[in-house]
Amino acid sequence: MDFINIFSHQIDFQRDLEFGSKFKVVHEYQINDKGKKIKDGRIMYASLQVKDRNIEVYMHEFSDGTFGYFNKDGSSIKKALLRTPVKSATVSSGFGMRKHPILGYSRMHRGLDYAAPRGTPVIASGDGVIEIMKYHSNYGRYVKIRHNKKYSTLYAHLDRFSSKFSAGSRVKQGEVIGYVGSTGMSTGPHLHYEVHVDGKQVNPAKITIIPKSLNLEDQQLVAFKAKQTEINKLLNENVALAEAYTQLKK
Repeated sequence: MDFINIFSHQIDFQRDLEFGSKFKVVHEYQINDKGKKIKDGRIMYASLQVKDRNIEVYMHEFSDGTFGYFNKDGSSIKKALLRTPVKSATVSSGFGMRKHPILGYSRMHRGLDYAAPRGTPVIASGDGVIEIMKYHSNYGRYVKIRHNKKYSTLYAHLDRFSSKFSAGSRVKQGEVIGYVGSTGMSTGPHLHYEVHVDGKQVNPAKITIIPKSLNLEDQQLVAFKAKQTEINKLLNENVALAEAYTQLKK
């Protein structure tokens, strides 16, 4: 699950993954006094090769003990908005004209529908303030978050809201704001998700979001590059070992 969380800013795992996609992971692990592995630790490095993209990320630990993931140039992998607000869900209806499943005639569908079991957590796509958290005859229970002057997101047909928040609450990216349901005008459990740009609904699958300006600089960047070199050496040594083992088997 940590691996999915790391790449959730750049990859839609339901739409982008395909047969032949490859990944690598370097992670910490804990051992007992007998040298036996007892627990996996944090991911130090991860790469994902999907379609024509090869994405590599490295962990950096800050002086206060917190850590984050960065591209190899020290820029943050975090985007202003996540690609998907529901983990392990599939897109059941895209953005555009469609025949409405209840009304029976064609009209514009101004969002993406994610099919998921009732009660699946729905997370905030980005930092912001909850503008609306209420019931609507069409949307059912829904939440609208304003992220800045330009961007807002909407999450509809929720079974229930998170008790942690209410209208006016500040929410952080990744926090649970509600749970998948089928309230309002809905034929079954799913999340209806909208992205609004300057007040207009746009296709969430095609929008390009500007990254947050969180980049490593000065001594942090120096330490990050040193750790990166160490991890790359470890990766190269393991690749060489695997190739040598393959030759021996032949």
